[in-house]
Amino acid sequence: MEIHVICTGVFRVNTIIVSAEKHCFVVDPAACELAGDQNVIVDYLNKKKLVCDAVVLTHSHFDHITGVHIIKKAFPKAKVAIHQAEAGELQNAPGPMGESVIRFFGALELLDAVSKQPCADIFLKEGQNLSVLNKELSFYSEWEVLHTPGHTPGSICLYNKSEKILISGDTLFAYGGYGRTDMAGGSENEIIHSLSKLKDVVSADTKVYPGHDEFGFTFG
Repeated sequence: MEIHVICTGVFRVNTIIVSAEKHCFVVDPAACELAGDQNVIVDYLNKKKLVCDAVVLTHSHFDHITGVHIIKKAFPKAKVAIHQAEAGELQNAPGPMGESVIRFFGALELLDAVSKQPCADIFLKEGQNLSVLNKELSFYSEWEVLHTPGHTPGSICLYNKSEKILISGDTLFAYGGYGRTDMAGGSENEIIHSLSKLKDVVSADTKVYPGHDEFGFTFG
């Protein structure tokens, strides 16, 4: 299994590509026309001759989703997966929460970019593994969905216990940081509870790949 990170999009999101046996899933593809990097993810996948089975979103904020339609165009069979609590945010995107957050940042130019995103195909839930993305390849079943609300109601982390890897989205950053909770859908109480949950579940020597900034640091 290989983890590859490409920093993409207008807010420099850590787009994460998880691959094995020439198949992969992409987490939070943010590459887009506005950032001038719309082709960087697909170019990498094609260079490595990878088949993209799915796009997994840690949450539906605009800065994490602007490249979904680009991957879907290149890999039409790729499924889009998001936690069920944010299912509505990708139906006629942006949804109410998404539009509120875009306006919060004054980034109205992104409304059109976000509106291009396709609806989700798969709705994830706590404790589920990613075999729903590809039942034939065993490495998908190693990834567990951890529902970690607080930054948004449907925020998730993806945990691979055997490989000791956590993809944390905007729930957990380096040096104990975490995603802001003062926007629509955010809750300080919930994110504190989610961080406590991670401490109970995730081993201290796990490597963490968050949605922004430094990655590959140790959880403990």
